[in-house]
Amino acid sequence: MAAGEQTDKLLSMSDSDPAAVIFTLFNEIGIINQLSTARFARVLAPELNPSEFGVLNHFVRLGDGKSPSYLAKAFQVTKPSMTAILAKLERKGYVEIVGSAEDRRRKIVTITTPGRHARNRGIKAMTPLAAILEENQDVSKLAKILPTLQALREFLDAERNAVDGLS
Repeated sequence: MAAGEQTDKLLSMSDSDPAAVIFTLFNEIGIINQLSTARFARVLAPELNPSEFGVLNHFVRLGDGKSPSYLAKAFQVTKPSMTAILAKLERKGYVEIVGSAEDRRRKIVTITTPGRHARNRGIKAMTPLAAILEENQDVSKLAKILPTLQALREFLDAERNAVDGLS
C-alpha cells in the first residue's frame, strides 16, 4: 500500500473523528516539512542552513529589531540554540547584534543588506525544485490550498504568542 493510500485509508476510517483528521493533517504537513527542509538544505549549503535562512526570512517578512529571547520563543527553540544561530549569522555579516538603547544588557538583532541578499539567494536556489513541482503537480491546486494553510499558520502563531507572551 502506498503512503498516500495509507493516509486516505486513515482518513476514511476516521473522518468523523476530528482529532484523527487533525492528526493526519499535521502528520502530512510534518512529512512535507521534513522532505522540503532536507531539499532546501542541499540547495542552501554551504552559505546557509535552514535555521539561519529561517531567521533571515523572519526578519524580511515581519521586520527586525528583535531580541534573541524573542526570536527563541518565536522559533520555539532554546535561547542558547538561537544565540548560536545568531552568532553564525553575525560572523557571516548577515545580522548585526547591538545593545538596546534603553538597556545595554539587552541585545537587539537586525538584518543587514548582505543578509537580505543571502535570503533572496536562498529563495532563488529553490527554482529547480519549483520547476520539478510545476511539471509534476497542479500548481493551481496548490495555490488554492494556500489560504487555508495561511489561516492555520496564523491561528497557530496566535496560540503560540498567547502562550509565550509574544506580540
